[in-house]
Amino acid sequence: MRRDSAPRLAVTGSASTGKTALARALSGALSLPLVPEEMRAYLMSTGTRLEQRSPAEAARALEGMWRERLVTEDAQSGGFVADNCVLDFAAYALHHGCASEAPELLAAATACGGTYDAIFLLPHGVLPYEQDGIRSASPAQELRYQLVLEALLRRHVPASRLIEVPARLRTVDERVAFCLEALAPRTRRRGPLVSLVGAGPGDPGLLTLRAREVLASADVIAYDALVAPAVLASLPSGVERVSVGHRNQGAKQAGYRIHPAVLEHARAGRHVARLKQGDPFIFGRGGEEAEELLEAGIPFEVVPGVSAALGAAAYAGIPLTHREYASDVTFVTGHDIEGPSSHTDWARLGAAAGTLVLYMATRKLAANLARLVACGKAEDTPAAYVAAATTPEQTVVVGTLASLAAEVEARNLIGPPALVVVGEVVRLRERLRWFEDRARGLSTEVAA
Repeated sequence: MRRDSAPRLAVTGSASTGKTALARALSGALSLPLVPEEMRAYLMSTGTRLEQRSPAEAARALEGMWRERLVTEDAQSGGFVADNCVLDFAAYALHHGCASEAPELLAAATACGGTYDAIFLLPHGVLPYEQDGIRSASPAQELRYQLVLEALLRRHVPASRLIEVPARLRTVDERVAFCLEALAPRTRRRGPLVSLVGAGPGDPGLLTLRAREVLASADVIAYDALVAPAVLASLPSGVERVSVGHRNQGAKQAGYRIHPAVLEHARAGRHVARLKQGDPFIFGRGGEEAEELLEAGIPFEVVPGVSAALGAAAYAGIPLTHREYASDVTFVTGHDIEGPSSHTDWARLGAAAGTLVLYMATRKLAANLARLVACGKAEDTPAAYVAAATTPEQTVVVGTLASLAAEVEARNLIGPPALVVVGEVVRLRERLRWFEDRARGLSTEVAA
């Protein structure tokens, strides 16, 4: 469970950087519990260094220390100052050459980088290297460890949370003063905030940097069934998650614009990240949710995402605009083609020459395509059905307005999240498809 106000802090660096002294001093200055380093206790109790053990034995020792750390940090619900951070265990595994024996540790430890409010990284080589019988006898080995640790921190910790202590600061008092100044805006009690965050079309690599920062800083992540499993698997492990919707159950059917759990957590003073497939403001009901938050007096922000249309078209090899085929593109929803709430001007769409992207049209696919033909589109207009876009399960079916629905039904594809691209640009897929071809190439290389 994340804290509401007290910060989760860590001080890290290689041996003889002064991290233990700074962690203890910060713990006292902030009146927060100190989480001690496990590695020194291990070395003192066993008298054996990890490099003296087999890779399997070293991995087991690291996994034990890592699990102990997770339990200790989780028990500190009111915040803490840790002497090194969870990512140090991944760095130990890489440094000592036993990472292949501890894949779970490596994956889980790197996923925890965003669970700290701040990690203070101390520079190597500033303080004299002390030979105390516990540290490595080789300063060069500690420099190597520092470089591994820094690479992991810069890759897996949001830049706003990784604070490098300047080399000019050598005394504990100077370093404490620097850390307290850096923490000042972070340790003020935060008020409620709801972030409407675009999850992108499915590939977690398409989450924006801003989205990752927000998700790492949130107290609660609220998501629905449309968010891809791979995106959910990439979320920070230390953040509470709340499921707020099932597939095909819109807010209108449920009787609200934003899920009550989101409002409940926000009213309790928490930062809630409402994770939404694609982009919140493109058929994601983000506008309706923002209106309700405004009426409730709850501050909100919008973090754009790569929309489903942009992701699906790009990964299918279908440019939405092209000098020779289309100079405009229209996004439209096809879930309620006849209903009284529909604002779609089908006559205009039937006469338009540009590209058309149909969201939420799959359950009434035949009716949507027939409506376009009835309103003037030629039956042989190219159309593509893109399901599970940007994921390894992506499937693309190409046909025409007259044939596509039958071809999709024959492949039993009706149901998964999908959208339809209509227009002459679809003809380019045959030449520009790259995603499936690359996947096949990788599979061939592995098989070889």
